[in-house]
Amino acid sequence: MPKSRDEVCQLMDKLLLHSLELMEQEVRLKTTIEAVTNDGQLDLAHTRFTKGAHSVSAVQLPTEDYRDFSALNSLTEDRDELGQVQLSLDNHPVDKETGHIDPIRWFGILIPATLQSARTKFGRALEYVVECGNVQIQLRNVLLNYGALKRLKAEL
Repeated sequence: MPKSRDEVCQLMDKLLLHSLELMEQEVRLKTTIEAVTNDGQLDLAHTRFTKGAHSVSAVQLPTEDYRDFSALNSLTEDRDELGQVQLSLDNHPVDKETGHIDPIRWFGILIPATLQSARTKFGRALEYVVECGNVQIQLRNVLLNYGALKRLKAEL
């Protein structure tokens, strides 16, 4: 715990610099997410164009009478050694008994390369989203610590 006003000011400066680095990292991640999802959407459009509007469309999606299934990716919250929340992405293997099915199989047995590419890109975007969430959590914690130091500085 800082004892003097100068130590508090130095800590506040370090926290502000760290928050700027985190903001820059967040913006970089968000632009990466946008670029990767745009590429994935272009791959989907290319697949639909080459295979036809009826072979890759909402017709393949499950309806109300379809059996429930679980996602192949799930988000978990963990706590690090300091007690701060960390998000992580868990990948589950395809297993019909546990309800984890592969949705790409809805589009047939011979899956086009562009559809596989879109799936890969959207999976990568999901990883970037989780990373961006972790950066936002860190930024929130830095700003909370900054506020606490600001109050401590006012008391000194």
